Amino acid sequence: MRCGFEKIRRLSTASSVTKPPHFILTTEWIWYWEDEYGQWQEYGKQDVDHVAATVSSDDLEKAYIAKGSPKLNFEAGRHKYELNFGAMIQKNLRYTTERRICRRPKFVSQAEVEKTRARGFKHTEEFRGIPAHWDKSAVPELGFKLIELDPSSEEYNKVKVDFRRTMPKTVITRIRRVQNPSLWELYQWQKEQMQKSNGGKAADERFLFHGTSEKYVDAICQQNFDWRICGLHGTVYGKGSYFARDASYSDNYCEEDSYTKTMFLARVLVGEFTLGSSSYVRPPLKDNQNFYDSCVNSCSNPSIFVIFEKQQIYPEYLIEYIDQALAKML
Repeated sequence: MRCGFEKIRRLSTASSVTKPPHFILTTEWIWYWEDEYGQWQEYGKQDVDHVAATVSSDDLEKAYIAKGSPKLNFEAGRHKYELNFGAMIQKNLRYTTERRICRRPKFVSQAEVEKTRARGFKHTEEFRGIPAHWDKSAVPELGFKLIELDPSSEEYNKVKVDFRRTMPKTVITRIRRVQNPSLWELYQWQKEQMQKSNGGKAADERFLFHGTSEKYVDAICQQNFDWRICGLHGTVYGKGSYFARDASYSDNYCEEDSYTKTMFLARVLVGEFTLGSSSYVRPPLKDNQNFYDSCVNSCSNPSIFVIFEKQQIYPEYLIEYIDQALAKML
C-alpha cells in the first residue's frame, strides 16, 4: 500500500487466533472472496445466492498463520475449491473458475475497545481458580508441572481402571497429572461458552485417550494438542486431533521409547457431534448459524472423536506403561 511515493504499512496487534479467547486487544481478521457480482462475501457465511463454505475466517486465519501448506481445499455445497494463500486466489476445481480473496481486520470502535478491556479484566479475576485436587505447591505461573500420582490414591485407581478396561495385558509404570493453569483456564472458559450457547445445559464432557510419542509430551503439556505438530492419527473423520473411548485404540498410535509407551487421558468437551468426513477442517453446520462441536466415527455408538479447537481439550493425565510379557523379561 502506498500514499503517493511513500510506502504505508498497516500496524496491528497479534491475530486473535494465536491467543486464548479472553485475551484482550487482539486483531480479528476476516477472510472474503469476490463473487460473480464483484461483491465481497465472508467465508463460512450463507446468503440467498451462496451456500456456506466448510471453512470460516477463523479456519483460514489459523491455516495462514501456521504457514504450513500454501494451499487449502474446502467445499461449498456440491463444489470443491482450492485456496492459494500466495496468490490470494480461490479456484473451482471442476470449472477452474478463479476468484480473488482478501484478508481484512475487523473494525473495532473505541467504545468496543473499552468494553473488551473491561471484560478481559473480569475474566482474569474469574478464572484464577484451580482444581481442588491439584498440588497447590506445584502450580506454575507459566508453563506446566507434572505431578506423579500415588498408586494407592483414588485418583490413580480411577485412571488405571479406565485404562486397563481395554488394556489388561499391560503394566502401568507411572501416572502423572498435568498441572498447566493457562490451559486449564482456557478449557474452563470454553466449557462456560458452550454451556451458554446450549441454553444453560452443560456440554458433553468425556475422558478420552490419545496415544503419542515421548518426544511430543512436553509440547502437548505446554501448548495442548495440535494435529499439525503431534502427528496425524489418520484423517478419515476430519483434519483434527483424534481421541478414543478405548485405550486399546490409542495404543496403536503410541511409539515405544525404550520399551515404554506414552498415552494421554484428556478431558474433552465433545459437545454436540456428528459423523465426520475426511474433507472436514472443522465440524459442519447443524443449522443456519451454528456448527457442531466435534465429529465422530458413529453417531449411535461413538468410539473415536475428532476435535478441531484446542480449547475443547485439557491434557489431564500422562500414562506410561509397558507390555506385561515384556515386563516379566526386564
